Amino acid sequence: MSDKEYGAGKAIREMMMVSRGRAWGGGIVGAILGGVFGWFAFHWLLQYNLYALALPGALIGLGFGFFSKRHMVLGGVFCAIVGLVLMLFCEGVGRPWNTDDSLGYFFQNLHKLTAPTWLFLVLGTGMAFWFGRGR
Repeated sequence: MSDKEYGAGKAIREMMMVSRGRAWGGGIVGAILGGVFGWFAFHWLLQYNLYALALPGALIGLGFGFFSKRHMVLGGVFCAIVGLVLMLFCEGVGRPWNTDDSLGYFFQNLHKLTAPTWLFLVLGTGMAFWFGRGR
């Protein structure tokens, strides 16, 4: 392969790359869509006694990564944070404490969550980061 052919391929790849602003805009739209779908899917599965707490985080990352069309580590960090917050809200609303079902009480007693719940939170946060990095 000659240098001229390599340069042409590199120029084509650079033209196909999405700008950072457009990648973030598309990624945020994808994260919102994934988060909304993850919220409803989690609560729907919970009605059938299926516990899929990692699903909202994974779908946020998948949506961001698909719509951003660019590899961004910072996008993965963004998805991990947003995914963790959404999964905590899903847990607090979907499976409230017996003592008090308010979100304030739930967040004050996070240390009382069970080991499987923490495992799903870690798994969902990791998948949100991994998929949110993009291509």
